[in-house]
Amino acid sequence: MRLKTILCSCVSLIAAYGTVLAIPVSIDFLFGTSIEFIVIVWINIGVMVMLLKPMPFPLPASDRVDLPGGLRILWWALFWPSYLGGGKR
Repeated sequence: MRLKTILCSCVSLIAAYGTVLAIPVSIDFLFGTSIEFIVIVWINIGVMVMLLKPMPFPLPASDRVDLPGGLRILWWALFWPSYLGGGKR
């Protein structure tokens, strides 16, 4: 049962990652830019910050492939610099 939970979470995150990267890939293709690499690095740093710094971030459902849950994780990872400040403004 634990393997199913891990697989559903991983597939959710992979599907969300592919969905999110479709936007910069299409922008790169249409306008000849190279922002896809920047987006990949930014989101991966955000995911690492979320894993290393204890915070209550949302998780995808463990009983099914949850694309909205994976997108919520990447949404939180997008704003990773705000987590390093400790909530001070």
